[in-house]
Amino acid sequence: MSWVAERAPEGWKAAHRRGGGAEDLGYEALSDGEQEVTVDARKRAWARLLAKVYEVDPMVCPKCGADMKVIAVIEDTDELKRILRYLIKIGRSPPGFDPDRLN
Repeated sequence: MSWVAERAPEGWKAAHRRGGGAEDLGYEALSDGEQEVTVDARKRAWARLLAKVYEVDPMVCPKCGADMKVIAVIEDTDELKRILRYLIKIGRSPPGFDPDRLN
């Protein structure tokens, strides 16, 4: 995530400085901008960004607080509709979801 912070606007950097010296922005700057970022690091960074934006950690169970992990990404529209219909049928549709959108 350091590459994101490195490219942030100066105002953001100033607001997020840690208690250290004036140059301590709370991240380690990349040396050449060509540093390879692992897929795992990207996933963790994405989860942290979502947590900041929505003030909810998407990788923590809202019921018990246990860590969760992504086990599948469903892209098939028909499969998604089938899952949503089932959730509506058992009374557990996603919050704010309009069932009429399935038709």
